[in-house]
Amino acid sequence: MKKLLFIIISLIPLSVFCQNLKEFKADNGKTYHVGDTVKVGMGSMPDGGFKYIQITPPPFMPPRRNGNDLSARRDFSLSNVIIKKIKKVSQMSGTEKVVFTTKTGGINNYDIWIVEAIAACEVTPCAGSNSNASNHVGIADELLKLKKLLDAGGITQAEYDSQKKKLLAE
Repeated sequence: MKKLLFIIISLIPLSVFCQNLKEFKADNGKTYHVGDTVKVGMGSMPDGGFKYIQITPPPFMPPRRNGNDLSARRDFSLSNVIIKKIKKVSQMSGTEKVVFTTKTGGINNYDIWIVEAIAACEVTPCAGSNSNASNHVGIADELLKLKKLLDAGGITQAEYDSQKKKLLAE
């Protein structure tokens, strides 16, 4: 009886750290509700894995944001998940984070630290999806390709200059 009472008392603080929400208005302009579908983007880790999308830990463990052993692998990219729960989780530092518990149709559920995942473009649409920024990267890539063609003798200097002028005018 004492062991059961001890277990119950030790689990009470874990329930205080979480608060369930019905909806969440994200920085990407979307309002997420329980039952909505979230489009997963590409992983932000160097190996293509996810930093802010993790396998849901067992109920007796508090959620962790920085544990790489629970991180979703890169084969989870470009999938759709359905929101089961929206939780506001208190961290030890006193800050509060919003976590989506999602189901994928497989065995595991996944936790998405939504604010961080949007900032890292692990969830689409993300805050960093700016067409102007991607346009500058595209122009730089095109200029590099043209320069390589010029150096290899694939195009003349006049063709290079005219294409460069067109790209920079955009």
